[in-house]
Amino acid sequence: MKRTATYIGLITVLAVLFILSLQIGILHLDTSVFSLIGKHGSVAATTVWDVRFPRALGAVVIGGALGIAGALAQGIFRNPLAEPTLIGLSSGATFGTIIGIATGLAGYGSGVNCLAATLGTAMAAVITLFLAPNKNFGFLLTGIAFSSILTSVSGLIISISQRPGIQSLSFWNFGSLSLINFATVRVITPFILVGVVLALSLARGLNIWSLGENTAFYLGMNIRRFRFVAIIAIALLIGPAVSAVGSIAFLGLLVPHVVRLIVGPNHKHLIGYSALLGAIVLLIADLLARAAFAPHEVPLGLLTSLLGAPILIILLRARRAQWVSEQ
Repeated sequence: MKRTATYIGLITVLAVLFILSLQIGILHLDTSVFSLIGKHGSVAATTVWDVRFPRALGAVVIGGALGIAGALAQGIFRNPLAEPTLIGLSSGATFGTIIGIATGLAGYGSGVNCLAATLGTAMAAVITLFLAPNKNFGFLLTGIAFSSILTSVSGLIISISQRPGIQSLSFWNFGSLSLINFATVRVITPFILVGVVLALSLARGLNIWSLGENTAFYLGMNIRRFRFVAIIAIALLIGPAVSAVGSIAFLGLLVPHVVRLIVGPNHKHLIGYSALLGAIVLLIADLLARAAFAPHEVPLGLLTSLLGAPILIILLRARRAQWVSEQ
């Protein structure tokens, strides 16, 4: 009953924020969004349905994907600090995207662009999984180091590329929904939906996986296949999202921890609630990005970092005694 009430409450909050996203912006609306339903041609209607609606829809899809990806990454790496941006997964997606655009194989918002970002994320996940220690500072430091390498290489490619307009892609450093349109949402949504289905199929296995790799093996789990599917799911969730809006830091860290406080660690519930809360957090961040300093727009990654960085500091301090005792 409590979970059902929480679920309904989150859906209600999400619906209210979605409507506010259509109503609020640099252009002030003299009328309600509901009065514009079915209307086209006016400046207000064009602003709402052609600009704000796909942006809000993109925030829901991408926020949900990043929330699930955070829960999935923390589960498969068995580490509460396994946030996609920190451990190099978002940097892998950015790297794949930049390579695709710089070589002329893909354009922004295309299916090839999504595929390149997905492959980049998968590459980063595999390297982090097999190179980083499972515990202590080693995991986080390896992820940060690998993320820095990929970010530096991506920046170098942008600097030397002769592709027209590629230097303007610096928004990937901080994340922005400003380029989202219906075409972009249509391209990324199928990738993300497949990732969501795979993530849901892994829920029961993640509960077993949390007991340890040896325990999971003796309980009959196919370790290699489980890891492979998990990496594919993470790549399908993060890659398309980053290819569309850039790297949005700390959302994948913050959301699963809050959800665990609400519904517990069972991944059957954790994944669904993380999707809802991720969408809510990104909608809030986007509203603040557009309205707080209007007419200027603040990059989304800056706002999510302001929320997520203190959480990371708290987690680091909370686990400090464990790290010190194990060294």
